[in-house]
Amino acid sequence: MTLKVAGIGAGYFSQYHYDAWQRIGEIELAAVCDLDASRARSTAQRHGIPADFTDVEAMIQEIQPDILDIITPPDSHEALVYTAIDSGSAIICQKPLAPDTPTARRMVESAEANQSFFAVHENFRFEPWYREIRNLLDSQSLGELYTVSFRLRPGDGQGSEAYLNRQPYFQQMERFLVHETGIHFIDTYRYLFGDIKRVYANLRRLNSAIAGEDAGTVLFEFGNGIRGLWDANRLVDHDSPDTRLTMGEMLIEGSESVLRLDGAGRLFVRPHGDSEQEHTYHWDNRGFAGDSVFACQSHLVQCLLNNLPTPISGREYLQNLQIEDAIYESDRTGTLITL
Repeated sequence: MTLKVAGIGAGYFSQYHYDAWQRIGEIELAAVCDLDASRARSTAQRHGIPADFTDVEAMIQEIQPDILDIITPPDSHEALVYTAIDSGSAIICQKPLAPDTPTARRMVESAEANQSFFAVHENFRFEPWYREIRNLLDSQSLGELYTVSFRLRPGDGQGSEAYLNRQPYFQQMERFLVHETGIHFIDTYRYLFGDIKRVYANLRRLNSAIAGEDAGTVLFEFGNGIRGLWDANRLVDHDSPDTRLTMGEMLIEGSESVLRLDGAGRLFVRPHGDSEQEHTYHWDNRGFAGDSVFACQSHLVQCLLNNLPTPISGREYLQNLQIEDAIYESDRTGTLITL
């Protein structure tokens, strides 16, 4: 069975979506739509997409897609999701899902009321290093887990031109670091370590050219007792040939071993009392972040074809947003927030 996909959006990140769709055998990438006609046309030409549009409803009427892939800034998502629901298409929507949680909840509830397939394009959990970390955690080779920490250091947030050449709307987001970037790590931490019980946060803005926060620390307490730290600063980089590949470095400490992820996607294991050794595994250095967009979309295709649930459904994503809201509330009040 072949599923017909139409994409809405031709901005920076859409290139990774369209490249991935063209490599999934069960998919026919039929059309792209963008308000900017020249951008829609050039994107269609670049990715071999046969049709381009500037009007979403006209595209839906002509193409009759099985899947609508929404790859636009978050302020546009609610109206586009309702249009997609009315069309009967399955819906994949980029994150942040909405400007705020009440809006996201309305979108999810509307999709559920209409029995629409609705997934959030949360690709970080599909990055190959996190898949391999999950395998190692499942093998219990690290022993009892104590702590996890991640130092986010992409180094792309300095100066008045920060983010403008890639995703300029970042500069206007009043909630930025956690809402746009940290949400990935909330989801990834839940994927690797389970439910989050309590959070404490201290956030700040370092670059006066943007509206929202761009640095801070967040402490997590997981339901199983593990403690987590997310230490983020978008202005500082880290030692990597591509600082946006992993966006930083992770350390997981257990009773038997310590596991380290570096900025090149390499994993290192150090048994207690011994020296660190590289843990080798295979991954493809193509697309975005180890081809995680391809892996994410391939997963969603299989869910659709085989009527399977997905852990990145709109309903599941609301739990991430609850944690995000608790982080901002903790920063506002200076208190530990229980979920």
